[in-house]
Amino acid sequence: MGKVYKFLSLLIILPLLGLFALSGCSLFEVDWSINDGFDTEEYIPPDYDFSVSASLDKINVVVSNVGEYGESATLVALPIYQYLFGEEITGLSENNNSTPIELSSYECGTSQKFVFDRYFDDVDGIYLKYYVVSAEDEILAGPMFCTEIESIYQHEDPLPEAKSIKGVMCEDDYTDAVKDLGCSYTEINFVMDYMIAPNEYYNSSTGKVEQITYIEGENDKGEFTISDGNETWAAEYIDYNGQRYYFRLDVGDVVSLRHYDEIIKKYTDDGIRVTLIMLLHNVNNPFLQPYYICYPATAGDSSALVQLNTSNMYGANYWGAFMEFLAKRYSAENSKYGNVQTYVLGNEIDASSTWNKIVAPNQPPLTLENYVEEYERQMRIADLATKKYYQINQILVSITHYWVQAFEEYSPKAILDYMTLKTLKQGNYDYGFAIHPYGVDLGDPEFWSNDLSYSSMNGSLNTSSITWSNLEVIQLYLEQTSKLINGKVRSVYLTEGGVSSSSGNSEMFEKTKNQQAAGIAYLYYKSTQLSCIKAVIYYRLVDAPLENAYFGLCTPEGIKKPAYDVYKYIDTQYSFEVSDPYLKYITWTVSLGPGRPPYAFGQEIGNVNSYKDTMKLFASKFDWSNWNEDLITTRIIEKEEYLE
Repeated sequence: MGKVYKFLSLLIILPLLGLFALSGCSLFEVDWSINDGFDTEEYIPPDYDFSVSASLDKINVVVSNVGEYGESATLVALPIYQYLFGEEITGLSENNNSTPIELSSYECGTSQKFVFDRYFDDVDGIYLKYYVVSAEDEILAGPMFCTEIESIYQHEDPLPEAKSIKGVMCEDDYTDAVKDLGCSYTEINFVMDYMIAPNEYYNSSTGKVEQITYIEGENDKGEFTISDGNETWAAEYIDYNGQRYYFRLDVGDVVSLRHYDEIIKKYTDDGIRVTLIMLLHNVNNPFLQPYYICYPATAGDSSALVQLNTSNMYGANYWGAFMEFLAKRYSAENSKYGNVQTYVLGNEIDASSTWNKIVAPNQPPLTLENYVEEYERQMRIADLATKKYYQINQILVSITHYWVQAFEEYSPKAILDYMTLKTLKQGNYDYGFAIHPYGVDLGDPEFWSNDLSYSSMNGSLNTSSITWSNLEVIQLYLEQTSKLINGKVRSVYLTEGGVSSSSGNSEMFEKTKNQQAAGIAYLYYKSTQLSCIKAVIYYRLVDAPLENAYFGLCTPEGIKKPAYDVYKYIDTQYSFEVSDPYLKYITWTVSLGPGRPPYAFGQEIGNVNSYKDTMKLFASKFDWSNWNEDLITTRIIEKEEYLE
């Protein structure tokens, strides 16, 4: 099965803006405001109430104090990919002057509750967006989306409680190393290519859409099948918004739904929580992949990861149907396919030209607002589809370790700031984040020292990057009132990020493998103290030399580095016993300005006595005095299990 590698040669390291930056170490008091870096004045809460919720059979809309009292208005609705006349931000949708569904009249300035049957001509009302418009067709409120859904599945969490936040990438296959390491989390690159069977194809010769009619049947294994007259596939289906959608279990020797079912079930049986990273290529074959789920501009490079296109009726419905299919499949209490509760949409969306293509290389990038409109529409559909089946399912937004500085077209902070404003206005929902910290220089084992050499790095919300060294910044950012969801800090899953050693053949390996072990202890201890972090899914289990870095806990030959045992016991009562021998490798210096000698830190110098002393590499508002070792040693093992 093909692997999805992160080719580090594509990642441009932040420019060296100053080797002698003033460090944020505890020597210096810096007054960083917790709200620094986010202009809260950009969001002005409306002076009216407008909300949409759904029971199993009804849509409930509450409208209060919208418009001028005494005037008349209309409550209307549109499919998620359509827009009313006058809306400024429409992404790439061509349906921007659509005729809405008229639902009811509304007396402006009053408080009214409207209750409708949930299905409108077979279309589930959770996938509509709602507006209040005046008699002159002016938008008075909206669009507003459904944010509360009574889920079909009401059972308790079928997965055992996580023993710790520890996880590791499983190399996209089942390996008992995940269990051996004592992990509660893992992740799979879930490549969707070929899974969604097209119900139609675009005839480029005629410019028309032509239907594909499948013949349903059964194979000699008793499996449901579909046939288009030329080929037959084992498949499953779901009826969604009045149409049947088919999903192939396998196609030839490519990655398959059947393969993922098998490994998800094995990890579920091991008590390990699986996160799916939803990835798509434009395979440019309208009979194997629906033409409309990819943006036309991304055709021609089938090796590139692309964003799924929800800007049209076909793509939006394929995506909603597929996510409902997965939620139904992986959320059931006794699912024979295993359980999944977290889904990452794409990879590093701020690196849109590399991992999340939406326009052609020779086209100008979309504005930030239109780019987020496209991505957040995909998010919103996925959130509705997964929560329709199970309330605790969650969608995650993937970003790089860049922050205020952009790797490509958009900075992660700009994306998340705008996404916050957008979802506050249109219906806030419980999405989370999949963040990839690393160090600034991904291949440097001494990330703690290297990060301090960048004058653009600091502990404020305006730092250029968020790395292992200043990971607490994401906690401070998400603690802002505007970033909360239902009064709580949003969830963060560290779905990619590691510490590199050098190659096992390098003369530096003896030193760098110990620095790697120290760095892994550092990142884990820091992560346990940040309440937003639900999982640290370490990248990766085995070195991938093609990446030009060596993050693996093991070499390609299967030899365990010191990092393996450190990570294995990092969350047990033996945590500091295995990590303390490597503390001496975490050393750094602070420049005190021209003509003054730098100030050095390290265990052998005498001013670093524990890993707690290394946490505050940069000054920030985060209070490290609340260090809690009970958050670290959460897994108790038998003595016989220790260093067998």
